[in-house]
Amino acid sequence: MSLINLKQYVESSVKDERNSHGYRADASFRMLEHVELMIDRYLSENQTEKGAVLLDVFGLLQALFVAIDALYDLAIGLTQYKYHINVNSNPILHELKYIRNDIVGHPTHRTYPEGGMGFSILDTDQLSKDKLVYQTYIYDKNSLEIKSKEVLFKELIDAYRHEKDIILNDIYVYLTHEETETNIPEKVFVLYETLNYEQLQVVKKDFMKEYGIDEKSSHRFLWRIDFLEKLIHWDEEDKELKDIVTYMSKLQASKLYAIALDMENRKGQDLYTPIPKLLSSFYKFMRKNEEIGLPLLKNMHDYSHPLHQSDISALIGLNPPKDAAKLLKFIKQANDDSKVYLIGSILRSYRPKS
Repeated sequence: MSLINLKQYVESSVKDERNSHGYRADASFRMLEHVELMIDRYLSENQTEKGAVLLDVFGLLQALFVAIDALYDLAIGLTQYKYHINVNSNPILHELKYIRNDIVGHPTHRTYPEGGMGFSILDTDQLSKDKLVYQTYIYDKNSLEIKSKEVLFKELIDAYRHEKDIILNDIYVYLTHEETETNIPEKVFVLYETLNYEQLQVVKKDFMKEYGIDEKSSHRFLWRIDFLEKLIHWDEEDKELKDIVTYMSKLQASKLYAIALDMENRKGQDLYTPIPKLLSSFYKFMRKNEEIGLPLLKNMHDYSHPLHQSDISALIGLNPPKDAAKLLKFIKQANDDSKVYLIGSILRSYRPKS
């Protein structure tokens, strides 16, 4: 899907002082065009001089980082929602923000929990327009950890363009879809009440058919469908942990309900799911430890983040009560990125004192 397909919608979007969506779409569209020019130039120029290669590499990483933001803002500007985009589902692009921070953002000084410090060094002997290699040095508690990372630029560019095409197509399909009222929200409400797998499949099939999207779509409705499928089949023997899984299931179903309603510009019922015992205990623990604990929640949902495990350990080191500690150990022992995201998201839902 080309940007050109969306140009008429960007040009016809309302631009006034009362609503930012039109100008937001325009700015994002233009930036995506600029990034394509930069990528084309990057691929066509055969630079070999070290300074020129460094300049190109830094520019490419920053351009891709900005382009991802522009895709989000284009979706919001044209549709008012970011439902059509979820770059985090693409592991290569998900990791881009860490690579960009290591190399372009804060290569000489990164701070970590409990006084840790790190920095990154480019291996310029292996630097080319095809790839770069760098080492990150992390000092923490009188110990040194060295991590090496190889970045293949063609792979990164291909992943971006692949994801961009899917997102642009989903936005286009939404814009050309005639507004109608379906019974999908009502079916999702039944799903919320029953958490029935067969009902989930009916909802998935109906949504894909109605909005003309397929399995490869980045649409957040399908993304949350995948989460709910995992949750429905997620079995825990411990009753308190089972309550957590049920809570997360209800939460995903309620988000599906909100998306289904928004897609039709409708209002529905307020779905409230009582907070389970372990999560309530964790929130009370956070209330007493906000100054130290809040920064540690930032990466709680991200299994691939380099600080994920250390942040959990730091929270456990604050001596939480038994129930809160049980929940933290639950996420610490999770070895699946989806499970970590689901548990981490409910932990990050803590709202600090105003």
